[in-house]
Amino acid sequence: MSKKREQLKELAEGVLEDFSSSLYLLKWEKRGGEWVLELLIDDEGQVTTSDCADVSGRVSDELDRRDLIQKEYVLQVSSPGVERPLIKARHYQSAIGGSVEVNTYGPIGNSRNFVGTLKSYDEENGEIELEVDGKFVNIPLDNVSKATTRMVDLDSS
Repeated sequence: MSKKREQLKELAEGVLEDFSSSLYLLKWEKRGGEWVLELLIDDEGQVTTSDCADVSGRVSDELDRRDLIQKEYVLQVSSPGVERPLIKARHYQSAIGGSVEVNTYGPIGNSRNFVGTLKSYDEENGEIELEVDGKFVNIPLDNVSKATTRMVDLDSS
């Protein structure tokens, strides 16, 4: 992690100590022609738009006070949502037993897109195991281009 990203993460986590929310994911990246600081915050309950506005205001004030970013940027604070990205080990671990969608860089079998139940996350061997239509598929983490949790439509079961 870059020094700037680490400083931003420390700042955001410090601000979130005053709220019931935690930092799910921090992105500091250039999108198009502008720099974007995106914070996805999570909570045991529900993250409201008011929560996001409050956190945004406090983070913005703290960024100004510490003068961490000397260029123009956009600050975005939101919930990761129900269909949330799986990036870090803790994201995968919390999704075990749930429905996920995984896209891969290269094909596994004849597919690059999988929707199924996340059965396991093996950090040591660098892979996840999905159950897709009753069959088990092992996917190396370095082949995962995108992974997200999925809402399950109870009416279709």
